[in-house]
Formats: sequence, structure tokens, C-alpha cells
Amino acid sequence: MELQHREGQAKVIADVIDAGVCVGCGACVGLCPYFDYFNGKVVVMDRCYAEPSRCAQLCPRIAYEPMSPIKNPHNGGEIGEYLKVVMARSSNDGIRNTSQYGGVVSALCVYALEKGIIESAILTDRGEGSRAPGGYAATNPAEVFSCAGSRYAASGSLSEMNRAIRNGQKNIGVVGLPCQMEALARMERMAPEGHSATDSVVLKIGLFCTWALDALQLTAFLKGKGVAGPVRKFDIPPPPAEEFSVESGEGRAIFPLSEIRPLIQKGCAFCQDMTAEPADIAVGTMEGRENWNTVLIRTNAGLGLVEGAVADGKLEINELPADHLDHLKMAAKGKRQRGKQAIAARS
Repeated sequence: MELQHREGQAKVIADVIDAGVCVGCGACVGLCPYFDYFNGKVVVMDRCYAEPSRCAQLCPRIAYEPMSPIKNPHNGGEIGEYLKVVMARSSNDGIRNTSQYGGVVSALCVYALEKGIIESAILTDRGEGSRAPGGYAATNPAEVFSCAGSRYAASGSLSEMNRAIRNGQKNIGVVGLPCQMEALARMERMAPEGHSATDSVVLKIGLFCTWALDALQLTAFLKGKGVAGPVRKFDIPPPPAEEFSVESGEGRAIFPLSEIRPLIQKGCAFCQDMTAEPADIAVGTMEGRENWNTVLIRTNAGLGLVEGAVADGKLEINELPADHLDHLKMAAKGKRQRGKQAIAARS
């Protein structure tokens, strides 16, 4: 029997999954037993008629009442509100060499684990063979380092967070893309007062993101180009390069971005957030400065973590040059405008 109206799970299936705009954040997987995450895709296991329809409320590709902004004294406009913006890098050469850019995310996760701030960090693994990257709950530095680097693809890692919460795990840190931070914020807001599964999440580290690739399409593309071995690192050099770099055991391959853009997830077109606005800390590249990250510190929890890591010699920070901040705001404004236009055209 099919639902006669598109609400709840039926709405998610019709308007998101069947419409091809699911971004694979994984938020519905594990929250609803009828969704699963398999090899880069959210799949429907069975139909559900439960109310209230939490899966529809938290899905970042379904229109919902706008999120309440984080109440911080500094309004960043295009990049969201923040307490402080800095350029930063890990103080450890080894972490920087095995991570993306300055290694800030890895350094902060390791520091938070060592200090007992978090008991696990929900990260994205590298995938194995033809398997797409997926969520991974890291509980020690070695596991954090095994997940270091950018995937440039969806991972469904929030499904791993839901599994950890369901198993009673506390003090969880989550690293994710803007869509995943939005889903987390929706989870927090839709729960009854004083009763939220996400109370277990004590740290949210967001990643700057312009778009994410379909993991399976990327794997097929690389295989067709002769890149069959495990990939060590993906990267997009600063403009005007217009290149996509892939480092594997076979060496380094460079592809024009024009060949990569057709692999972008369709749902990414509707995203208006480049800098993970609901996160405690948001981290991205710093163009023109090798081995440094741009870091937006948005909440007191994020500020305390960064200041502690600096005081303990785990992190180096400097003032972010004004021109870099201006460029970041311009890029974020562009993504917001494109997202609004895509939503209007879809309506």
C-alpha cells in the first residue's frame, strides 16, 4: 500500500532519493530502520508510515523552517557568525604530512581524544577497493590518522554517528560537510526540550565545501583513466589552475576540472552554505599558503578547544590576512546565490 500523500518517508523518497538530489549525508540512516547506506548511496529497505516524520524534518534537501542562527557577537554575513577567524596548522610535521593542508582537523580530533573531551570522532574513511568512503568512529590517534585527508565525495558518516548514539556512546565529536552540519542542527532543534539524542555530540567540526562528488562515479572515472590503485590524496589547487589532482601508488594524475564537474552530486546545487555555519569550528584550505588552514571559530566550545590546543603546543595560529577573508566571503556569497537560484528554479 502506498501513501496517498507525500509526507514523511514518502516525501524523502519522492522529493530527494527518486529525484536524485540526495547528498548522502547519512542522517536518516540508523535514525530510521528502513534506510540504509551502501557504497555511497542511501537506499530504501522498506516503507515506513511512522509519525512524526523525523527523516523528512532533518533531511538537508527538504525545505524546512530556517535554522535559528548561532548567537555570536560577530556577524560574518556570507560565512555565518563566528567568534574568531585565524589561519592555523598542526605543530606536528608528521600530522601535516599525512593530512590535508595544515592538518588542523586531525590535530584537533587527536587533542580532543587525548584530553577526554570526546570519546570518539566520527570521521570518513578512505574506502577499500571499489567501496565508497563511509563513516568511521575513531577512538585513538592512529585511527584518526587513517582517515586523514579530503575525499571530495559524500560518505554517509552521520549513519555512524546514529549507530554510536544508539549504542549509548557519549561525548562524540563529528567532522562533516555543511549538509551534515545542517542535518545535525535540525536534529538538535526538532527534539523535545531537554531530550535530544544529539546531546551525546559535544563537538562539531565542519569542513568548507563547494560541492561533493558522487563516489561511485568518481571511482569509475578514475578506473577509466587508468588510476586503479588506492588513492592517497585528492586536491584542487588554487585558481586559475582548474585542475583536479589525484595521488596514488602509481604516481600523480592531473585532470581538468571540466572533466570532474559532471561527477558532482545533483543535490549539491541546492546548498547555500560553503563554510559549515552550524559547526563549532569550520576548517578549510588557505589558498596560496601551503600547509595552512583557514579556521572559523563559531562557538565557545570551539574557542576553548582551539585555545587549549595552542596552549599545549598542538596547534599554531596566526591572524588571517584581510584579503583571504574577503576572498572567502566572496566565494561563500557566490555559493549562497547559486543555491538560492537552483531552489527557485526547482520550485
